[in-house]
Amino acid sequence: MVSLVAHIIWRLPLPLVLFGYLVFGALDGVYLSSALTKVPEGAWFTLVLAALLSSIFVLWRYGKENQWQAEASDRLAPSEIIDWGHADRLAARDILISLRFTYTFGSAPISVIKGMGIFFDKSGLPNTTPTVFVHFLQKFQAAPAVAVFFHIRPLPLPSVPLEERLTVNRCLGTLTSNVRNQFFRVTLRHGYTDEVVHRDLRSQIYEHLRAFVIREGTMSDAHSSRQQETGNLATSEPTSSMINSSSIFPTPKLHEDGHITINAVTKPNELQEQQERVRRGLLSLASAYEDQAVYIVGKEQMRIQEVMGCKPRGWCRRIALAAFLWLRSNTGSKIANLNVDVDKLVEIGFVKVI
Repeated sequence: MVSLVAHIIWRLPLPLVLFGYLVFGALDGVYLSSALTKVPEGAWFTLVLAALLSSIFVLWRYGKENQWQAEASDRLAPSEIIDWGHADRLAARDILISLRFTYTFGSAPISVIKGMGIFFDKSGLPNTTPTVFVHFLQKFQAAPAVAVFFHIRPLPLPSVPLEERLTVNRCLGTLTSNVRNQFFRVTLRHGYTDEVVHRDLRSQIYEHLRAFVIREGTMSDAHSSRQQETGNLATSEPTSSMINSSSIFPTPKLHEDGHITINAVTKPNELQEQQERVRRGLLSLASAYEDQAVYIVGKEQMRIQEVMGCKPRGWCRRIALAAFLWLRSNTGSKIANLNVDVDKLVEIGFVKVI
C-alpha cells in the first residue's frame, strides 16, 4: 500500500518504489507463508476478505478517475461562459444591462429570472463555475437575478464558530456594475458535529449577503479616497496609524427605513453616491429574496461509452465501470435527505459519458 501511495501520490521514481516494495514484500511474504498452513482451518476467510476490500478500493479509484475526466469539460471560469466585457462596454449608460453568452456559447442574451438561486457547488474551486449552473444556463439561457455559488467545506474540527462559518465574495462584477444579475460565491465551513444544512439556511445566506454588500460599498470608497490623499506615498510601507484608521474601514449603520449612515470623512457628493450604490444593492437583494429563494442542485447521471468491436479490454472496462456505477448509486447521499424545504428545492439533471 505504501508503494502504491509513493508511486501514484508522491510521484517517486518506479525503481526506487520497486526497491522498497521488494524489501517489505519479502518480509510480508515470510509472514504470509507461515500463515498459509492455517488456510485449511479457516484462515482463507481473512485472505478472501482482504482481496475483496482491495478490489473494491481499486475499482472505486478507477471509476472516480473516469468520472473526473468526464467532468473536466464543465470546469469553466465564469468569464468563459458570460461575456462580461459586453456589460463593461455599456457601463457608461445609466441603465440596467442584460448579460449575454460568450462567442463560444453562441452570444445569445441571458434572460433574468426573478428571485435568488442557491447553486450547490461540489468542487468549491474559486476560479470555476458550478457544473449545475453551467447546465442551467445552457438549458434555459437564463439566470436568477441573484445567483449564489454555495460550497460546503468540512474541516477536521469538532465545531466552527457561527461568525466564522460563512465567507462571501463576489465572483463577477462589482457593486457599481449596471447589470441585472449579481453573482456571489458563499463557502460554508463546518466541523463534524455542526448541523450545516437546515431550514433557515436561506435566510442565513441572505443576511450575510446584505452585510457583504454594505462592507463592499463602504470599503471601496474608503480605499479610493485614501489613495487620493496619499498620492505617490501609496508605495511606501503602511504605518500602524494607517491600518487602524477608521476612515479606511468605516462602520455603516443601516436604519429601519432603508437609510444608511456611514461615519467616514468623504466629500458630500461621494458620500451620496456611496449611499445610493449600497441602497440599490440592498434593494436588489431584498427584491430577489422576497420573490423566491430556491436551492438548485445537480443530478448527475453517467453513461458508459459504447464498446466498438469485440475487444476484451473494452468489455473488461465496461464491466468494471458498471460495477462502479452500481456502487455509486447505492452509496451516494440522496437529495431527499437534505434538511431543507422540499418546495424550494430544484434538481437539474445532466448526463456524462465515461
